[in-house]
Parts: sequence; C-alpha cells; structure tokens
Amino acid sequence: MRPWFLSLLTAILAGCSSMPVAPPPITAESHQQWQQRQQQLAALDQWSIRGRVALYVDDDIYNLGLGWIRNRGDNRIKLEASLGQGMLLLEKIDHRVRLTTAEGEIYLGTKAQQVLWQSTGWSIPIEGLEFWIKGINHPDSAYRPLIDHNGLATSLQQDDWQINFLEYEEVRLRNGYNPILPRKMYMKREQLALKIQIDQWQAQQDLQPSELFPVFP
Repeated sequence: MRPWFLSLLTAILAGCSSMPVAPPPITAESHQQWQQRQQQLAALDQWSIRGRVALYVDDDIYNLGLGWIRNRGDNRIKLEASLGQGMLLLEKIDHRVRLTTAEGEIYLGTKAQQVLWQSTGWSIPIEGLEFWIKGINHPDSAYRPLIDHNGLATSLQQDDWQINFLEYEEVRLRNGYNPILPRKMYMKREQLALKIQIDQWQAQQDLQPSELFPVFP
C-alpha cells in the first residue's frame, strides 16, 4: 500500500474520530420526566444552600458569598463580600420582608425584589429565584424551557430573564430522596447578570425560628 494512501486514510480516520457526537434525542419520556421534576421540586420547600455569586451590574463585578435557608415559604438570604467588605441579610417571613445591612440600616417591605432594589439598586427577582435555583420555573408567569433527554432544563426564559443551567449534581437530602439539582447556573436580563455556584445543598426539617433567623450578623 502506497505511503500517500496511508497518510490520506489516517487523516480521514482522525477527522472522523474528532467529529462531535450528537446528543441523545428528546422524547416524549423526556417531557414526562420534566413534568415530574416540576411537581416534585415545587414541593421541595425546606432546604439550605451555601455557595458563591458573581454579580455583574453594568461594568461592575461583585464577588459574594451566598447562604440561603428556606423553610416552608420563609427565607433567610445572606450575601457577604470578601475580606469583610460588607454584607446584607434579607429575611422574608410570611408576607413581611426585612433587609439589614452590616451598618445596621433596615429596609422593610412586602416584596423581596423591591426591598433589595431600594437598598442596593440590584433588581434581583428573589421570588423567581426561589424556583430557578432548583432548576424549574415559577408558576406565576409564562415561561419557555429547553430540556435535555433526561428531562433536565438546560435553560429557561421567564420574566424577561434568560436562565442557563450549566451543571447539575445528585443531592442527598432525606429519606432516600436524592434529586438532581443545579450546581452552576447563569442568569441575565439587560445589564444585570448573576453566575451562581452552589457548593452545598442540604435539607432543612422543622427548623426553629431561632435557628433560621439568628441575630445578625
């Protein structure tokens, strides 16, 4: 066999081996799995996460630590900048929202997004993020999902936000319930964007108010 033919054959085989593999097709079962995830995760209402947030506002970037505890509709969210450069605590109990800054300033209201905007100028949709953080849409407005063959959302469009789910992981919560939840996500609307990395998911069961809302800071 001539050398030039061997070289040509080798090049063809190398090109075939580097061709991208098409993802598995999305089927009716994929859509059924997505619907099951929506129902199951909407009912998941006791959890905590620890992670990190990169917040992009116009040309500014804020790198923040994130702690979030949710207990049957009540929220406690703590955002903390590195090297003690500042932090805030956002608490939502029933329909009352309270935000406390490290300087002791207090902002009150009924909508978490509005209170956060008043104190920081950041219009972050906390009410939507309560669902998006779990990889599903919230039920109060129209949405457009893209899912993969396993019924996991790869992206959502809702409330003019584009939410991309970059990485998932199986999380051990309780009683053998090990849902697949986002580990990394990116969301953007106009000149505001957040990249969220969740380092730890944990189940929360029957927390006492003193545990959920300790004295700040």
